[in-house]
Amino acid sequence: MKTLFITGAEGFTGKHLVEYLRRRGYEVVGGVRNRARKLAFERQYGKALVCDVSDAITVARAVAGVKPDGIVHLAGTSQPHAANAEPLIAYQSIVTGWANILDAARRIVPRARVLLTSACDVYGKVEGNERPVGEDTPFNPVNTFGSLKASAESIARTFFLNYHTHITIVRPFHYTGAGQSEEFFFGSVAKRLAEWDPAAHGSTLQLPDLNFKRDFLHVSDVIEAYAYLLEEGRANEAYNISSGRTWTVREIIELICRTAGRNITLSDQPADDDDGQVPWYCGDNHKITTEFGWQPRYTVEQAVAELTQSFLPQQAQVVS
Repeated sequence: MKTLFITGAEGFTGKHLVEYLRRRGYEVVGGVRNRARKLAFERQYGKALVCDVSDAITVARAVAGVKPDGIVHLAGTSQPHAANAEPLIAYQSIVTGWANILDAARRIVPRARVLLTSACDVYGKVEGNERPVGEDTPFNPVNTFGSLKASAESIARTFFLNYHTHITIVRPFHYTGAGQSEEFFFGSVAKRLAEWDPAAHGSTLQLPDLNFKRDFLHVSDVIEAYAYLLEEGRANEAYNISSGRTWTVREIIELICRTAGRNITLSDQPADDDDGQVPWYCGDNHKITTEFGWQPRYTVEQAVAELTQSFLPQQAQVVS
């Protein structure tokens, strides 16, 4: 492969992936949602095309304009709370988006490799002991986001069976790093703590779900896994991108506090209702480690420190 097309290239993961793939010698064209984002992206990252994945015509034009050897599809609603709030928009960006990308690929670049990003939310609440879930675990999504990703995966299987499109699916668990926006939970907490004024806010931070457990990775490990799978991943296969261990939400936020230099007491915030949250997520990464030798190379402490540092004023940055 020489030329790659990355949708959602202006997002948190997209920017990291574009830079990583360019360092590996690929010609990378970013797909971004509108002209304003295109201009902003090109100033820093290079060539981009407008590609609203919910619009089949613009997707087809973009793919035809690039004629890539490989496509990485990152675009679409990426937070469960956003999908819950706007399910129609989420459907169009996830389910319709996958169908549009796959249809453009089968008609324009049928030999291209296509890497599609699903999510650990397809597994939902897994019954039984807290053991890492493998790729063959039955889907049991409990929120709109997980349900839509599961539907999109079903469409991908159909494209493989009917059109022999080379499709590989990734199911990333939770991850972070420098540049993750405040739209994400840990990004919002990091920003809040970076700007914390004890005189105004006191010494206690109340947050929900502090005892929930999350499988956590550094974004650099995630994009390295994506690159492996884009180049070598088997067709019609899904791969967990996970560490195989968990951290509590409390532990992650304590790391943020440490990096930000905040001496803050964390307090549980009572949940208003069950909004589809899953108390425990942990992925079995045996498949990708066995087939490709991939292993996380960065620590969670590094990931959280880099996230927090990106919100701190330069003069206030703390070495963790």
